[in-house]
Amino acid sequence: MPLWRRLLRYAVEPRSAERLRLTAERWQSLAEPLRTPQQVAGSCWVACGATHGVIERCDFGCTSCYLTDLANTTPQLPLDAVKRQLDELRRHLGPAGKTQITSGEVTLLPTEELGEIVAYARQIGLDPMVMSHGDTWMKDPESLRRLVADYGLEKISVHIDSTQRGRSSHKRGASEEELHAVRDQFADLVRRIRRQTGRNLRAAHTVTVTPDNLESVPGIVDWALDNADAFRMISFQPVAEIGRTRDRRIGDDEEVDMLAVWKRICAATECDLDRHALHFGHPECNIVHPLFVVSFGNQREIVESVRRGNRWDRWIMARGVATFGGIGVVGSTIAERVVRNLSMMLRHPALLLALPFYGLYRLWGMRRLALAAALQLLKLKPVRVQALAFVIHRFMDAEELSTPLGQERLDACVFKLPVDGKLVSMCQMNASGLRRQLNLEARARASQKHQERRSLANM
Repeated sequence: MPLWRRLLRYAVEPRSAERLRLTAERWQSLAEPLRTPQQVAGSCWVACGATHGVIERCDFGCTSCYLTDLANTTPQLPLDAVKRQLDELRRHLGPAGKTQITSGEVTLLPTEELGEIVAYARQIGLDPMVMSHGDTWMKDPESLRRLVADYGLEKISVHIDSTQRGRSSHKRGASEEELHAVRDQFADLVRRIRRQTGRNLRAAHTVTVTPDNLESVPGIVDWALDNADAFRMISFQPVAEIGRTRDRRIGDDEEVDMLAVWKRICAATECDLDRHALHFGHPECNIVHPLFVVSFGNQREIVESVRRGNRWDRWIMARGVATFGGIGVVGSTIAERVVRNLSMMLRHPALLLALPFYGLYRLWGMRRLALAAALQLLKLKPVRVQALAFVIHRFMDAEELSTPLGQERLDACVFKLPVDGKLVSMCQMNASGLRRQLNLEARARASQKHQERRSLANM
């Protein structure tokens, strides 16, 4: 279809009928207390999804790991089975559905195989993110470059923390402070891949939090603020006692839960951040807080998107997410995105009228920062403004699944995987024994095929 026709269509109908139907169904599925103005699920996105079984094997032996004891001997799925999972996720998530390409360590696949999975996900309209410990790419940066340049990969998430065992550049049991060198190397790799490919590779960073590294959270936050140009999201995940995990949630002093992690994020930012800036599903599953990092010279300032107790901030955020969230199309051009955004803006005149006044209000509130930044620009010195999201995602263990709160969280789950034609929660996958059952079934299928081949060979 010619570009002008696409632009005209997007001007008339910026959101597809399919997305409108799926989000409406998702909103109706939420319990009434979860239908808040700041709720993302059902307002602009349906949920997130993930693959499983692609390759359960991992070359790390981490002390916190959701994989089973059978993972490294479980055969990988054939490509057609992976594509069926992606098709199921596309039906559930809709256009531009956010999908994690994960399992064990998927970068152990040949680049061509992983690239084909990424390319197929994009082809059917999903928005794929490859999840990895990153060590494969550090040893072979060309693999990441090819995934971006040749297969259209736009999003990656890298897990780096002190629970990991097997990273080639660091000895076992390296501290979080020592691992900042690895984070620096990976931030540099992301920047280099962007320069080499001309693509805007977007990166997230995930960290498992245990009693042993809880007090290192502020240092990781500080690092993330300094590297917001490379990593646009950092997700802290309190340890869950599932799979091969040997770490425990309870330490000598306190339990590692969302509140404990959140307190340390706030301490590092020196802001009393609003943990209810956005809701994504059940508030006991996630905390999501987007903000901006403004830096120039030796100065670094945080601009909160939603300040605690500020009703105007919260209204603008809720209206903005509901208006502009989820209208993107994978592979769309800048012109298409501009037309969609303008079309949505014109459909919401109250927001259109409020934004200029709100912008002036926020500028006046940070007038000293704005003046200092303006002076930098007048001196032809750079001022960097980067968006960064802090996320806490707390998985459940087996005991929690059966509690009333656990059932509430399962009903509202926004992170699911396709199993036998239906979608199940990641918590259910890992804490109920379902992942191990699927590992056993994959091993049985492989054994049966081996027996059949032997029988044919002996005929």
